[in-house]
Amino acid sequence: MNLVAHQLLSFHQPEIQIGNLYGEIVRGKDYENYPPGIKKGILLHRRIDSFTDQHTAVKNSTQKFHERFGKYAPVIVDVLYDYLLISDWKKYSPQPYEEFVDECYQLFRSHFEEFPPALQLMINHLLQYDWFRNYATIEGIGQTLQGISRRSKFPNNISRATEEIQLYLPDFQKDFNLFFPELTEHCRLFLNDGLRF
Repeated sequence: MNLVAHQLLSFHQPEIQIGNLYGEIVRGKDYENYPPGIKKGILLHRRIDSFTDQHTAVKNSTQKFHERFGKYAPVIVDVLYDYLLISDWKKYSPQPYEEFVDECYQLFRSHFEEFPPALQLMINHLLQYDWFRNYATIEGIGQTLQGISRRSKFPNNISRATEEIQLYLPDFQKDFNLFFPELTEHCRLFLNDGLRF
């Protein structure tokens, strides 16, 4: 899953949300160097990624991109699933999406000085190019994938994946609707399990 889903699945707990951001850059056992709430958010980030990678519906979506985009297929699905989440936002959150975005951005700004350089760089781009609102349209998804393509070390054409997205959109929506409620419940159970790791 991509950034919007990671933030939503932190359930309005600021420390967990920030920890979920750190999950983008913290590797191995380095999570142990952080306070309990941040640590929990990092581990939640990993749980989300692991659950997502193993889910049959996600694999079904990913398969549709494998032939043209190879190892980039899961990256495309991560971005696509944020688009699908936003498209049906009211089903998954009572808070208006615009309000959710503004709260997330304010939280990121208020903690910006604490972030390590790699995370500051990412957040700078996120805020400057308004990633969360970009994910809300097919055009924005194309721009996002183009940005990922430019930053990749290897040649790729993933910005063309919007063709598959539009072609198979009902199938992707079906996969997402099977997957996301299960992921949400998985995250609730993890976070409700105290601070045990």
